[in-house]
Amino acid sequence: MHQFRKRGLLAFAAAALTLTMGVAAKAQEVGDPALDSLIREAMLYAYPYQEFMKMRHEALEVKGSTTATTLNHFRHSRKLATPQDRWANGPIRDTFYSTNWLDLEKSPVILSVPETHGRYYVIAMIGTDLNTFAYVGKRNGGTSARKIALVGPRWNGKLPQADQIVRAPTRDVYMNMRVLVTGEDDLKAAHAVQDGFSIKPVLQAAEDSPRIKPLAQDWGRFVDVANEALIRNPPPGTEQKLLERFAQVGICGQNCSWDKLPKPVQQRWLALAPDIEKNELKNRLNADRKTADPNRRNGWTPYRLPDGFGNNYAMRASSAAMSGGILGVEAAEATYFAASVDGSNQPLGTGNSYRLHLPQGRLPADAFWSISLYEFVTGGQYMVENPINRYSIGDRTKGMKFNADGSLDIWLQPNDPGPEKRANWLPTPAQNRFYLMARAYQPWPEVLDPSWILEPVERVQP
Repeated sequence: MHQFRKRGLLAFAAAALTLTMGVAAKAQEVGDPALDSLIREAMLYAYPYQEFMKMRHEALEVKGSTTATTLNHFRHSRKLATPQDRWANGPIRDTFYSTNWLDLEKSPVILSVPETHGRYYVIAMIGTDLNTFAYVGKRNGGTSARKIALVGPRWNGKLPQADQIVRAPTRDVYMNMRVLVTGEDDLKAAHAVQDGFSIKPVLQAAEDSPRIKPLAQDWGRFVDVANEALIRNPPPGTEQKLLERFAQVGICGQNCSWDKLPKPVQQRWLALAPDIEKNELKNRLNADRKTADPNRRNGWTPYRLPDGFGNNYAMRASSAAMSGGILGVEAAEATYFAASVDGSNQPLGTGNSYRLHLPQGRLPADAFWSISLYEFVTGGQYMVENPINRYSIGDRTKGMKFNADGSLDIWLQPNDPGPEKRANWLPTPAQNRFYLMARAYQPWPEVLDPSWILEPVERVQP
């Protein structure tokens, strides 16, 4: 079996070399459409692997970084986001985030989950290809204490004792945890819940870190980082044919590298990659630019993420580019809706006043819901400084006034709307444009239906 596998790898290497030489010959004609198309396709495929390794490097190798931690240790956020927080676009105040990085090559780990006494939490377990392969949380396991064993794809030893066994598809794993926080008076209790989660390896083993340091905008390094990630975390066998094609432009894992590429192919990478990243990936989900969004209805763009990207590598790459390290969860866990325009398709903001009507008096969700507001400023989209320190409205907002039929009106404007409306006031910027993000955690089935959408934001006189 070993000899057979060795012969197969040698054949793959020979095929890759032949294909690369063929592309080199064609690439003498700079701008060959077939070459450009293949580079774009390979880049979209490899982008999540490179982004994963970049985030991993920043967390585990860069001392003092905003995500700095060590393997198998949770790093917890501890305070509610404010307008001063610029760590990510559209920061959330509903939950505290915690992160953890694992290497399952030489040992499984045990995840200890505490009793959370009904408090919502979810842990998304994310592989190197940025697919979430498992969820642990209130929705699919309740809030009782339990122990979960995570096992790597190549582990053949004895399985540890645990309440649940999860087999990871990749050795390198990123865990992203959300724990509900109800407000400033809930900080101590929420911190205690966070501290109840822990990771412990079954065996002690020396760390085997990646060798290549990721560097932004270094496209030769991009190719090599992606290949090292593919070597550490081989993709499923169903993607071998894809890698055989991508070997022509330097993406295949073991037998590919930037230095092995012919100069004309390298030149096309350097010419194409910056534009692909900027215009196809990083701007794709930017609410400020969605002036003709085909998915928009009533001024809202829904984000119902699938439980896996499958072979939609463009969507996977876009998610990697826009997440900033905080990755989305599947629609059944949380469904989002973004609005940067009103019901007449006019941009929100510039001092105007609006009403958002919720016929059910809420977003239909079992865990919690919120509507947050972010203004567009140089460098990103962040919360709005305001005199009542209110940055979102949701199920934990105290004192809201409901209409006689149980519906709810939210008033969006820069100035105090007066005593009758103040309880439902979500302050807006005086001059800048803004967008709304509605979040429904554990949404009702009706929200998961593609036909469901919020009422449009209605412009009104102040």
